[in-house]
Amino acid sequence: MIIDDQNYDLIIIGTGAGGGTLAYKLASTGKKILILERGDFMPLEEQNRSNVDIFKRERYHAPEHWYDSAGEPFSPQMNYAVGGNTKIYGAALLRFREGDFETVQHQGGISPEWCLKYSDFEPYYTEAETLYKVHGQANDDPTEPPRSGDYPFPAVATEPQVAQIYEAIAKLGLHPAPLPLALTRQDDDPTNDSEVSGIAPALTHPNVTLKTGAKVVRLHINPSGRVVKGVQAEIDGQSHLFLGDIVVLACGAVNSA
Repeated sequence: MIIDDQNYDLIIIGTGAGGGTLAYKLASTGKKILILERGDFMPLEEQNRSNVDIFKRERYHAPEHWYDSAGEPFSPQMNYAVGGNTKIYGAALLRFREGDFETVQHQGGISPEWCLKYSDFEPYYTEAETLYKVHGQANDDPTEPPRSGDYPFPAVATEPQVAQIYEAIAKLGLHPAPLPLALTRQDDDPTNDSEVSGIAPALTHPNVTLKTGAKVVRLHINPSGRVVKGVQAEIDGQSHLFLGDIVVLACGAVNSA
């Protein structure tokens, strides 16, 4: 095993919405930060924003199989790249509603009440919407929770065909509203993502290091079993150990678990 001779203040595993945003937020602190990403940089291609290529042909899905509770294999919709699944998402960034933080009864069981509430997160939602250049229209959606300010950019104009559907739904007494979208409005790459607004600006700081092609396989804990001190990753077929004071798992809901 190759042991990195650096000791990092923070190790972030994953560069998607969570890891990319966190890296951006902490890069300016001067703390020594290591970011580990299983994938590599995704080339800018026309297929990046093609529904057929992304969802039907599964162009960017990882070539691996997982197994369900019956032992049957399936191909997960996982994308390993700098920026994670935000590289091929629909760019819709909606806030949780106030009720999402309360006890919610689902068909499969109860989602317990959070110890924090929407009001605790509201300032960070506002900050994130600014970071990701979210285009939206406040107060159009009656389910939207209270906001401390408007969206940083106006909502995207509705296409004529969609506008007809919009009007027809409204006539039924319902309340259609534009989705808040994270956009750069650049011709070659119009959607915003965590590589563009998170990882790229974080890497302009000399205290931040990114290693791609690094598949994390193990977390090493201290003798008490309560503190993670090291991260083991496979890079180019070799095992590497990185040591850090704080380790953040931000490699997706399933892979983090």
